[in-house]
Amino acid sequence: MSIMVHTVGVESLILEEERLKLSNKSICDINISDVIGCHLTEEPAGLLSGLFWSSPNLVVRYISKGKNYKWTAETVQVTGSKEECEALQDKINEKLGQEKNRPKRLAVFINPVGGRRNALKTYSDAVHPLFKVANINCDVNVSERPKHLIDLVNSYDTSNVDGLVILGGDGSLLEVLNCLVIRAQREVGLDYDQPTCKLKPLEVPIGIIPTGTGNGTAKCLYGNMDVVTAALHVIKGKTNHNNIQAVYSGGRLVSFSTIFIAYGFFTDMMYEMERQTWLERTRFLVIPLYNIFLKKPRLFNVKLSILKGKQSDDKDSMSEGKEIAELSSLMSLCSDFFNNASNSKVDLVDMSQKTRKSGVFTLLALKETGRLQFISCFLQLLTLNRSIFQKDCVSSYSVKGYRVKILSQQSDNDSRVARINNLLDVDGERVDLVGGEYEVRNHLRLVKFYTSY
Repeated sequence: MSIMVHTVGVESLILEEERLKLSNKSICDINISDVIGCHLTEEPAGLLSGLFWSSPNLVVRYISKGKNYKWTAETVQVTGSKEECEALQDKINEKLGQEKNRPKRLAVFINPVGGRRNALKTYSDAVHPLFKVANINCDVNVSERPKHLIDLVNSYDTSNVDGLVILGGDGSLLEVLNCLVIRAQREVGLDYDQPTCKLKPLEVPIGIIPTGTGNGTAKCLYGNMDVVTAALHVIKGKTNHNNIQAVYSGGRLVSFSTIFIAYGFFTDMMYEMERQTWLERTRFLVIPLYNIFLKKPRLFNVKLSILKGKQSDDKDSMSEGKEIAELSSLMSLCSDFFNNASNSKVDLVDMSQKTRKSGVFTLLALKETGRLQFISCFLQLLTLNRSIFQKDCVSSYSVKGYRVKILSQQSDNDSRVARINNLLDVDGERVDLVGGEYEVRNHLRLVKFYTSY
């Protein structure tokens, strides 16, 4: 990745109340809040700079905001006397010190085996250098085995840091959220296993550097899956509270969710991908293609109760259960897809912002249909296209919560099928159901994420 570098004289820079500007050119007009940091140096930028310019004495790194929500870290090299550059550095640092939200110490949790298994390299090459420029001290914790991240987070004292940063995907984030949010409820003695319990919001903010297999949460927060963009959002320190769904089964809270909760088709795919690890990364392509184009979907009947978006959150406000037969999939999306989707390319950042305000999320029930219609529904769901709501095989609901009881399923003596029948897919992670029942509730403004949107 090429980095644009501007070299200017110290006398050309004007430091205003909220901006750093170049007096006679338009190449530099930086909002102070977008400055990452600055440091003194005596090293020339390169051979040509050493021949034709005085050595840059002050390097200023700042955020440049491009298309598709992508942010990059750009550089201005300031030449001048050491005294002049030191004075400018002091003034810039004084301005940055007034940015109260900026983190000074972070706990970093790394899942080194998620996605392309490059999280450690991503941290050392891309993330840590930016945090260093921003004068952020990091306490790095690396997961060494499956579920080790849970042990690391459970034993970590978050009161010693300004925030947490996770290098991983949606699965890693889910492990961290399940630990931290439940710990927060225990500390204040809340009966969090009750779906109607109003949960205490998590105080420590969380940032996500997308290095996992699934990175949907990061894309909703930052508009893309670029690791530099995500790191720069953390550096700026601005936060927003997101609504989070909680899943209950067997009389207890079993998981939180930030992306989707699914039973049926997606559960079957997840189960097969866990079994066919010998395919390595190709299983994420081969198994979905097989399930979509060749395999007959598993059908099931449910009794569905919903808490509509306009209803209060009272205990008895769930609707009377309605039986729905021959479903291939029942899934909820954590965003307000129903009220905000369009027929064009979806803007996930805009949808996330509107979802925070609406307080509802979307539930979809996909009924048995022909193969071509099923493929069409699946593709429209992947692209979050609004036309899916016009499909005869799709029932959609805008809800605050819902309750599901599995009534009947395809009979099969195969233990594999019996196992799948009692699984739920939560953000790509497997959750065991108790008694074929589960309930989902929306908890408003429960988790604070690093994001400027």
